[in-house]
Parts: sequence; C-alpha cells; structure tokens
Amino acid sequence: MLVRSTRTAAALAVLLGLLAAILVLRSSASAQDPGTRTLAFTELERGSTFTHIRNTKGAKRQSNLQGDVLAFTNPLADSSGKRIGKISVGCTTTTGARNFLQSTLTCAGVLTLADGSLTLQANTSPSSRTTTGAVTGGTGAYANARGVFVSVEGRSGSQDTITLVD
Repeated sequence: MLVRSTRTAAALAVLLGLLAAILVLRSSASAQDPGTRTLAFTELERGSTFTHIRNTKGAKRQSNLQGDVLAFTNPLADSSGKRIGKISVGCTTTTGARNFLQSTLTCAGVLTLADGSLTLQANTSPSSRTTTGAVTGGTGAYANARGVFVSVEGRSGSQDTITLVD
C-alpha cells in the first residue's frame, strides 16, 4: 500500500511539474510580445462642461460628501491641436470629505472618436494631478479593447495616454 501511494504521489508531482512548466513558458511568451498600441490626446478646457450634483443637502460648498456625483465632458485634440473627439465622465464620491480635495471618486467614462469609443474606469482624488485607470472595452475600431490609461493635468488641459493590449 505504501509503494502504491508513493508512486501516485510521484506521478502527481511529475504532472504538476509539467503543468507548472507549461504555464511558465506560456506566460513568458505572451509577456515578451504583448502587441500594444498607444493613443495620445489632450483634453481641452475650452468647450468643456462640469457639474457637481450634491446628493447631500445642506453640505458646505467646499465639501464633497459620499454619494455626491461629478459629471464632466472635455473635447479631445490630437498632437496638432485638431479636435478629434470627446470624453464624457461621471464620478461618484465613494469617500467623502469636508475638504473637496481630500475626497475619493470612482469614475466611469466614455472616450468617443470618429472610428469608435473606449470605456474607462478609475479611482481618483481631486488633489491628484495624475489619474491611472483601466480601459474596459470599446466599440468600432476599439471593439473589445483592454488596457490602461494615464491622465496628467497640465496648464493647457490634461494629457491622456492610453495603452491598448491585444
């Protein structure tokens, strides 16, 4: 009986070792050639909209309390300054604060271009000059898109870099 269980354990160890080796080889091969595509935009302030929807009546003007919603749109421009699309975002305050800059927001947005759209999600704080988030899908030329984005506030609008992974 002891010999049989030892053989079974040895066979299982060999199978698990082979499975682990296959998984390592497969993941390292895909990590070497991820097939990425990068898009870059500037969010323009001219033509933008912004609304703070207070769901907490009687709150002070400088506060942003849990349940409050921020909604905004910004035109998008390419590197030459030509308008090529728009970003529309809605953010729900998930961690409120008496000081607006100390609150935390969970945001979902749609970036619309002539050849399709991208859906985006992120957690951020109004005090942060940089927001990093996920590309969770898309339509048209960006159907089933996935990846990450970084948006950095600048003097002439936010600079957005989107990295899509095939």
